[in-house]
Amino acid sequence: MIKRSFIFIFVLFFAAGASAQQYRLRYSTGADEPISLENAIRLALENNYDLLLTEQDVIIAEQRVKEAKYLYLPQLSLNANATAYNLDYPAVLPENLGLRFLDKTSGTGHKNEDLFYAVGVQATQYLYTGGRTSSTVSLANATLKEALSRYEAVKSSIIYRAKEAFFEYLYLQHKEAVVKEAYDKAQTIIGRAREGKWQQVLVKAEMASLTEEADKTAQEVNAAHLNLLGVLNKELNAKVSISGSFEFEPLDVDLEKITLWAMEYRPELKSALYKLEMDNIAVNLSLAKRYPDILLGVGYDRLGQDSLRDENFQITLGLSLPIGFDYATQLKQKRAEQRQTTLRRAAIEDAIRLQVRSAYNNLSYWQAQAQARRKDWEAIREDFKNIDKSGLAGEDVVKAFEYYYKTGVGYLEAVKRHLLCVAELELAVGQDIRK
Repeated sequence: MIKRSFIFIFVLFFAAGASAQQYRLRYSTGADEPISLENAIRLALENNYDLLLTEQDVIIAEQRVKEAKYLYLPQLSLNANATAYNLDYPAVLPENLGLRFLDKTSGTGHKNEDLFYAVGVQATQYLYTGGRTSSTVSLANATLKEALSRYEAVKSSIIYRAKEAFFEYLYLQHKEAVVKEAYDKAQTIIGRAREGKWQQVLVKAEMASLTEEADKTAQEVNAAHLNLLGVLNKELNAKVSISGSFEFEPLDVDLEKITLWAMEYRPELKSALYKLEMDNIAVNLSLAKRYPDILLGVGYDRLGQDSLRDENFQITLGLSLPIGFDYATQLKQKRAEQRQTTLRRAAIEDAIRLQVRSAYNNLSYWQAQAQARRKDWEAIREDFKNIDKSGLAGEDVVKAFEYYYKTGVGYLEAVKRHLLCVAELELAVGQDIRK
């Protein structure tokens, strides 16, 4: 059983470690090359403080598993001492000095003032502990699994934030390009037209509106770039360029299936399950206090006055049953904690189902919006290719390109929202929904 538990823990930790390292190992980029989404995730995971702290929790839990398994081994102690004494009455050395008995007279010609030498080794092996040792090891294993689940939860959150920052920056870059395209084309056509003074005022007002929108978009791009640097843990004065697909790709998602996936893969739910396992073990540990300890002790000493000529050897089989008055209260506490964890687990399951349903509804909405807005955007782009712009007044040209700009940006926003909804649904499910 212990061997199987160890193999399971090793496989679980290796899977978590491999998952955490996959972006670090698979994806890399040069300093001057554009950063892809995969590289953005790798950089976000690489130096995130929360992830590093949780990783140390995993290391601590691993060492506690090893420490718990040492309880199966005998407790060894080796001691050596030299004691100068002047006794009027026999004495015993303290436990940390070997519990040696010193007699004020030896009967062999030695005086009360003398030197006593001793070296020895003792071993104590617990033969039976009422299940306390095995429960302690199981508790350490459950703690490790819970730490690994928290690690996965933190990692999933970081990946989502990296996707959110990446898609926002990519969206604003495309938005800026559409604003610039609309402004430049409108400026070119208006330059050819001859307008009256009143029409010129209206055209300037419309163009000022487009200019204001372009400036606002440029500021949004700068803010998104700064936010991306923060998520990637890069220097705030660094210049980062990104590259990636910003196209609408509809998904066919089965709500029932992804809800079952969430119940299986969400690390928060796994963590709650392991916490419940820990509480169950804690109850067993409280019950185990009713049983005695059976232990075997072996000791060997060389000792004497002025030399180590005498030797002692002893072997002891002992039984120890501590009697306490707090057994019942501790057991009630542990069972109450067990009940609390059960209730929290149920609450987490309900929250996950709600999160999956909400993310699914958002995805469905923005998928329909993206399909409709793409059709409008493609239609207006085709119309602008074929329209005779020479017959339009300057004010109509600006309004037409303003409509052109708003339609394009509306489609880009739908694409961004759709991508974020996919990322949000993957966060809610706990794995890639495209599998």
